[in-house]
Amino acid sequence: MTKKAKSNFFLLFVVLVSAIFYFYHISQNKGSIKIQKDLSDDININNNIEKNVTKFTNVEYKTSDDSGRDYITKGKEAYLNKDQPDLIELNNVLSYTRLNDGSKLNVTADKANYYKKSKNIKYYQNVKISNKDGIITANEANFLADKNLIKLEKNVIYKDGKNIIKGDIAKLNTITNNLEIFMLKKKDRVYGKRN
Repeated sequence: MTKKAKSNFFLLFVVLVSAIFYFYHISQNKGSIKIQKDLSDDININNNIEKNVTKFTNVEYKTSDDSGRDYITKGKEAYLNKDQPDLIELNNVLSYTRLNDGSKLNVTADKANYYKKSKNIKYYQNVKISNKDGIITANEANFLADKNLIKLEKNVIYKDGKNIIKGDIAKLNTITNNLEIFMLKKKDRVYGKRN
C-alpha cells in the first residue's frame, strides 16, 4: 500500500468516525425534553391541582415568643393559596420547642394549618405530643401562640411508663409543661389506669 493510499484510507476512516459520532451523539441532543402531545389529559386526571395554589417541599417556620423561646414547625409539603394569604396548609408536620426545664416538646401530625398573622397552628390526623417519658395522642390539637397553650380534643389519651389517662379535652402549657385533662360533661370522669 502506498503512502497516498494509506493517507486516503486514514482520512476516510476519520471522516466516517466523525460522521457516526455526529449522527449518534450530537444530533440526538440528550439534554432536550420530550413534550407530550396532550397535557390536558394528565391535568384532568390529577384533581389535586388547584388554581392559585403554590406548593413547597421541606419547609420550616420559626417564631419566637416574648421571652425569646423559639417555636419551630417543619413540614414535608406546604401549600399557599392566593385566596387565603394568611393560611399555610402543611403535610407531615413536626413542631418543637424547649420548655423551662430544658426538655424538648415535640408535636407531630399528618396535617396542620399554620396561620401566619396569629402564629396559631391547628394540627389534625394522628396528632402526637411527646415530652420526656409522656406521650399524648388526640385527633386534633390547637396551638394558641398568644397563650402558650396546646388544646387537644377528641379521643385524648396520655401515656407514660406507669399511667394511661383518657379524656375528651386536654390543655398543655408549653412553658410550664402543666397538663390538665377534662371531660365535656361534668358528670363524666376522666378515665385513668396505672400499670
